Amino acid sequence: MYRMLFVVLFVINISYSETFKQILDEALKNSPYIKSFEYQKNAYDGQILKAKSLYNPQINLEFGRLASQTESGFALTSLSITQQLRLWDEKDFAVQSAVLQKKAQEYFYSQQRNILAGQLYQIFYEILFIEEKIKIKENELKNLKELYRFIKKKYEFGDALLIDVLRLEKDISILKIELGNLKADKISKKSYLFSLAGIKLTNIEGDFYKLNDLYNVNTNNLPLLKYYDLMIKSYDSQIDRQRALAKPQISLSIIAEEDPTANGKYEFGIGISSTLPIFYKNQGEIIRLINKKKSLIEKSRQYKLQYTSQINAIQNQYKILKSQIGKVDNFAIKSLKESLKIAELGYKEGSITFLELSNIRKQYYQTLIYKAELYYQLHNLYGELIKIGGIK
Repeated sequence: MYRMLFVVLFVINISYSETFKQILDEALKNSPYIKSFEYQKNAYDGQILKAKSLYNPQINLEFGRLASQTESGFALTSLSITQQLRLWDEKDFAVQSAVLQKKAQEYFYSQQRNILAGQLYQIFYEILFIEEKIKIKENELKNLKELYRFIKKKYEFGDALLIDVLRLEKDISILKIELGNLKADKISKKSYLFSLAGIKLTNIEGDFYKLNDLYNVNTNNLPLLKYYDLMIKSYDSQIDRQRALAKPQISLSIIAEEDPTANGKYEFGIGISSTLPIFYKNQGEIIRLINKKKSLIEKSRQYKLQYTSQINAIQNQYKILKSQIGKVDNFAIKSLKESLKIAELGYKEGSITFLELSNIRKQYYQTLIYKAELYYQLHNLYGELIKIGGIK
């Protein structure tokens, strides 16, 4: 029965642990952050519909009565419907601009997905980093407690100094405080991770010491730069539309009026009206759009330079950090681990002091933490690459 209960609890625990891929998949569906940009993207469907539509007609209905001193007068009724025409390809330019803006927003949406994926990756591995530090600290605490029991017995027999016992008690207390802080930090980071993902809080699982290979990023295909390219083209269409609107805008009218000489009879006619763009030809709007376009061109250039620099920096730092891990693994940790074993044996035999043992112990566990920090920095760099180029 107890074995079955253990198996059930184990399965439940496994089922409620999520990998980074699972969290990311759910976040891309449920994150309020992503949903806000999705709705922003979909809002441009309204712009396209508006651009395709004709202008609403105007209707004018008049009632009146003509009267004089000698006659009671007669009623006048007039009805006119006016429709402005969309000439000079103005409608085509409006539709082109709206469609380009919608496509641009799709790339902007992709960029926001990349940013979210990079943020989630960094937080996910920060939690795993904290868990590794907890494991290292717990192992150190376990060894300290074993050493404390040994020294306490030696002290009781008069073979150890009280100051060594007090130092160990102080080290144990400090480690317990550090562990408490790390566990609290882990809870805080997990809460932030799942709130950003927009999903229910649960456990996570992943291999902290498994690194991803960097991939090549073509800056010409980055979503944000594609966004700027399409927005620049959209401004070209808007400028062309303003130039079309600067030409005479023609409207057609259908007119119906009551015949004042024949009671109950109406006259019908067709009218044509046009604006006369003599004093103002939309120069202000055109200047505004031209400068907005130039602004986006410069922003696009700046981001391309920035991304190129960031990618190069990530690749260089990644290479340096990986080489440092090799040195730490192959030399520092192996050497310090062996030194710690010898020091523990030497202290028990009385050939080295407690202070010497304490120094070697601290160096060993600090080196383990340093190794974990190197891996965390590598994961953080990979997260920055995801923000730029997305998940591969």
